Amino acid sequence: MAVGSTESFFDQREEKESYGSNLGFYLVFGLFVHLYSIPNIFFVYINDTWRLFAIVLYVSYLIISVGFAYVVSYHLSSYERLKTYLQGIPACLWSMAAINLYGIQALIDHPFYQEVYINLLWIQIFLIVFTWIKWIPFRIRELAGKAVTIALGAFFMFHLAGAFNSTKGAGIYVFLFGEDAAVALIWPGWALFFSLFWTRVMMVAGIDLYITPEERAQMMAEEKAREEASIRKVSEEMLSSGRYLEYGELEYPDESYREKGSKTFENVLFLYVENGVRHFSRMKFDPPKEMILYKEHGQWYCQTSGQEPEPVLLPEWTIQREEVLHEFEDDKRAYLKRAIRDRLQVPYFVELPDDIDESRIDRYE
Repeated sequence: MAVGSTESFFDQREEKESYGSNLGFYLVFGLFVHLYSIPNIFFVYINDTWRLFAIVLYVSYLIISVGFAYVVSYHLSSYERLKTYLQGIPACLWSMAAINLYGIQALIDHPFYQEVYINLLWIQIFLIVFTWIKWIPFRIRELAGKAVTIALGAFFMFHLAGAFNSTKGAGIYVFLFGEDAAVALIWPGWALFFSLFWTRVMMVAGIDLYITPEERAQMMAEEKAREEASIRKVSEEMLSSGRYLEYGELEYPDESYREKGSKTFENVLFLYVENGVRHFSRMKFDPPKEMILYKEHGQWYCQTSGQEPEPVLLPEWTIQREEVLHEFEDDKRAYLKRAIRDRLQVPYFVELPDDIDESRIDRYE
């Protein structure tokens, strides 16, 4: 009974901590809602209806942040992908609304450019909807996303050059649009840039959400092919000297490992440090195997489960500043607590202390 009560207490405490962090995430991620609501409510003005809309927009974001943070923390702790969407999409939608509300109101004295701004907003909405239609092939939606990325970068450079010296009666905008319009376009232009940015974020979400298993498998195969093509090989110096036959190499903390005699590197995953021994997961095996790194008589060794220890070379930075690494390395208990909190998968070979419930750990083999 006491054990159950203790576990319940820790669960409730973790949920409260999760709620606080999630609420903070919503409020921080909604930075543009806060920033653009200030001029929408106090400075730019079309009429009382638009100002009321700005107030409702800001207050509703605060309310929905509290509600969504509660749902995510207390009811969706095991649904990582759904949590991600519920955390990101509200901030994107409210940010776009606040940003474009400012852009439209700021151009009230320039109706032609205001109409252009509104038309560009309709194009952004169309692109978002386009990438959220699942029956449109993934490649086409991905191509649309890349086009927006290029347009975003091009517009940033154009607007930066256009806004430069506009307030002094010079610059590209003054030449193209006249002095009065050039000055008026500066801040709405930045609003349009940030709106395009959030449009791209929303497009990424739609592309990722509605990708078929076949398309995802093809994408992963292409990514794997790119990784294999970019596998880092042993240096010419190591090859010519023959040292690659005598030593392995561990690029730590970069988590890249070459076993003795091999000419290529593989990815490894650092897990935790215990009694001065660092534990890694060699993910190229199925299932992954445990590898430890330790120092003996001034020489570093790596030993993979079921294999003999082998001497390894570490980067000079790692050797010279090993004490710096200790500040960022978890011990076993801290690693397992982080795995529970962040729903990380823990390799099957990691043994759990008696006071940690196996059911709370996500395992992979």
